[in-house]
Amino acid sequence: MKNLTTFLLLILSTYCFGQFNETIRTGRPGQSIGAFTVGSNVLQFQQGLDYFGTSEANLPEGFISNNVIRYGVLERVELSAVIDYKYQEFELNNNTRSLEGLSNLHLGFRVNINDQKEWLPATAFQMRLKLPNISDDFGSEYLAPAMVFVANWGLPKNMSLATNWILSYSGNDPKPTGKYVINFGFPIYKQLSGFIENYGQVNQSVYQTRFDTGLGYLINNNVSVDLFAGFGDNQNVTDYFVSTGISWRVFKSKTE
Repeated sequence: MKNLTTFLLLILSTYCFGQFNETIRTGRPGQSIGAFTVGSNVLQFQQGLDYFGTSEANLPEGFISNNVIRYGVLERVELSAVIDYKYQEFELNNNTRSLEGLSNLHLGFRVNINDQKEWLPATAFQMRLKLPNISDDFGSEYLAPAMVFVANWGLPKNMSLATNWILSYSGNDPKPTGKYVINFGFPIYKQLSGFIENYGQVNQSVYQTRFDTGLGYLINNNVSVDLFAGFGDNQNVTDYFVSTGISWRVFKSKTE
């Protein structure tokens, strides 16, 4: 803990240059996050609705309402919260059962470490804490951290390569899960862009991998919308999802 505190203080005291971007930078669409923060005094919302299902009737299908709130306290430092609500149904003994409630409540921060310099990537570190006992159906037992190291590259012709390297805990046992995300983004036409992505995880020697792809459209400098879908085929079960959402930001006056 002492080493982590020293690391954060070093970053806060060293990196004070601009992060604000003329157009909104959002974690949607896709699973990856970027190396940049929203910028000082910027309040940003990323909201989506996911439908998910599987090839097995006895496994859950349903939807998740996902909400991410980000606020820039400094140019390279932001605070964030994640609030998810889940509803799912599954078959049990020839009866349909359902579960619903808050499934995630995370609080955390992101620090941009450096910008890209030639082929050296832009990097960031993000940490969030999953709060326990948030609902009867989906609450975890313990406080659980999730840490992400981000390394992203801007490529020629407005293309991009984003990588995330993640260590997270469920809050129900002490065994960590290692995760990765590799995202390739590309422009399509004017304000329309696309991406393809591979992401996966390993927990107790069980490996799973998935793919997704989709579109994002920039309505104006401060608002974007998206649509994407993905699937996985692991341990003889196929799962899939479709997601749509909106990202938008507002600016807080420094005199307030």
